Amino acid sequence: MRSNDRTFTEHARRTQIILAAIEVIAEIGYAQASIRKIAERVGVAMSVVLYHFANKDELVREILNHAWAEAIDTVVPALEREQTAAGRLRAYIIANADFIQSHRMQFAAVLDIGLSYRTADGELMDRLEMPPDLLAGIAKLDLKAILREGQETGEFGEFDVARTAMAITGAINGAVLDIARDPGFDMDGYGKELVALFDRATRRG
Repeated sequence: MRSNDRTFTEHARRTQIILAAIEVIAEIGYAQASIRKIAERVGVAMSVVLYHFANKDELVREILNHAWAEAIDTVVPALEREQTAAGRLRAYIIANADFIQSHRMQFAAVLDIGLSYRTADGELMDRLEMPPDLLAGIAKLDLKAILREGQETGEFGEFDVARTAMAITGAINGAVLDIARDPGFDMDGYGKELVALFDRATRRG
């Protein structure tokens, strides 16, 4: 049986390598996470990793795609259950906080990649190509669209949508460093504080 021209076994092996790479990068950093060390974590020869991923750039791209796909599968349903822009804003914050809490290692790895990764051509992480279906899912996570909708319906007051979206995203992602350093960091409580803070910041009047 094939899916996207790969057998089920090939897909399972690729996923295993991606998860192992996330573990290694989270533990020792992207710069030190060689293909050899990732292969050792999986328990296979380097040639097996290079059969599935032509180079480290391709592996990084698939790590990011994997992380985005999991975020989409978690956050989008939470947004779609809400009927108002205010409800979607609350759901966006809480679902992202819960996702960070349950994917600590993945976020540590993505953070390290974001800080140190460059392609052979010098491109940054956010310039890597993504498949169309993933881009469509990411579009559903557009925080600016939620804020604009709230202003149009009168739920939210007047504020700069782009800057407010940046502030919310930065506040959520800002916890990644703390959660990586402190296993006991209260992400649930932090998420609730952010909901209260940005409810006041966006509320009409």
